[in-house]
Amino acid sequence: MEIQAIGIMGANSTGAGAAEIFLKHGFQVRLYDDFKDSLSVALAKIAWSLKKEGKSDLMANIEGIQDMAKFKGADIIIETTMKSPEERKAHFAKLKNHLEEGCVIAARCAVQPLSDIVAYTELPKERTLGFHFIKPVRSNPLVEIVRTDQGKDEYLEAAAALMRKIGKTPIIVKDNPGQIVERLTRPFILGAFRLLEAGKGSPHEIDAAFKEVSGASVGPFEAADLSGLDADYHASEAIYSALGKPERLLPSATQLRLVQYGQLGRRSTIGLYIYEEGRIVGENPILPNLVKYLGLKKISKEEVFAEIMRPVIEEAKLLASEIMASEYDIETAVKLAFGWPKGPFAYGRDLGHLLEKKKISEFENLENF
Repeated sequence: MEIQAIGIMGANSTGAGAAEIFLKHGFQVRLYDDFKDSLSVALAKIAWSLKKEGKSDLMANIEGIQDMAKFKGADIIIETTMKSPEERKAHFAKLKNHLEEGCVIAARCAVQPLSDIVAYTELPKERTLGFHFIKPVRSNPLVEIVRTDQGKDEYLEAAAALMRKIGKTPIIVKDNPGQIVERLTRPFILGAFRLLEAGKGSPHEIDAAFKEVSGASVGPFEAADLSGLDADYHASEAIYSALGKPERLLPSATQLRLVQYGQLGRRSTIGLYIYEEGRIVGENPILPNLVKYLGLKKISKEEVFAEIMRPVIEEAKLLASEIMASEYDIETAVKLAFGWPKGPFAYGRDLGHLLEKKKISEFENLENF
């Protein structure tokens, strides 16, 4: 099958960003939202962006709707908003009455397993898959496409072909908690928090060391602040619980305290860092109250890198064995999502000498002093 007509549920930044990309590639789009103001703002943003590029005529190919019956005729309907299970169940129950035979349903699927979503929404199993657009949607090329054992290959292949047509790189993932990107984000950010809580550097020192050795453009604390400490913590908690609460993925108590204080990262102007106009202008001054030995034990940049990358590589190996994902797919997903020049397996091969665990002396335990 070939997908031509696109329906998008949700006029948030993901929905609006995806709609704009589809428009630029010649597709017909219907953008749905419950709230009229949200829909109007999203359409205004799209119109402004297209006008700046001299493509205002493309606005004729998008329609803002608040009646799901107008999804009739869509070849695919893509859910982009984050809603509770109860809200999703109600939305998809309404949508079910307006689905064309053969219409693909792409549920928003980043942390929660797709099988859970299918179970409580009663979506047609053979035509339901998951989409995880990586933010920022307009510029990040990665889309994780999630499949279950009940999904038919023809719909999966059509969705992957659609993503390629709009310049995205689709990675097909067997359904699991967190898929590839969110699953491997856990050890990346948790590793940094463990260094912080062990007194092995301030947020800036840890981020700077990791970036210098890895060649990455963003450090783990910068990444956490950017995505939102609350969203990141809730993702950690959900994946930790779904996998049976393994010790290696235990969420950070320091991160939880920051969330409880409402210090959520860049959008709240303070998280691990302080922000002005989106720029980092300092470190959070309450961190010494939360972290007993903040920055007291200095370690090398190579050790910082190793302490963060080692658990990422171990989790990547475990994930590959669980879902039978190829090393290539995991490498590609991580490089595109995290902006790393290499994937975890390549770091393991190329910088293996830095990743060897060293023996820990009792004198290195700050609790002894």
